[in-house]
Amino acid sequence: MDIERKQPHYLSAQDIETLARQNVQLMAELWIAKDRIAVLEDMLEKKGIIDRSDFEKKQPDDALTAELEADRVAYIKRIIGVTTQERSVERLKDMAPKK
Repeated sequence: MDIERKQPHYLSAQDIETLARQNVQLMAELWIAKDRIAVLEDMLEKKGIIDRSDFEKKQPDDALTAELEADRVAYIKRIIGVTTQERSVERLKDMAPKK
């Protein structure tokens, strides 16, 4: 006996288009942030406040490492949590008896 298994359908064509637009917007925002950081580093170096090469060598201490890790984990949970929650609700709706 063959059992037909359906693959879950997560994204419609409209969802994919929306994700593509969001991705392009995020790339633009990231580039703006990177550009501003580079300008800031340059300004600080020219004023003698920092040496830009120090950024490449800098290793965070234990306290900063722990803080960055906690922030990273929270960020990932926020992003993935939204997706997981939305998909769980959609799956429950899909599994509900049809009237």
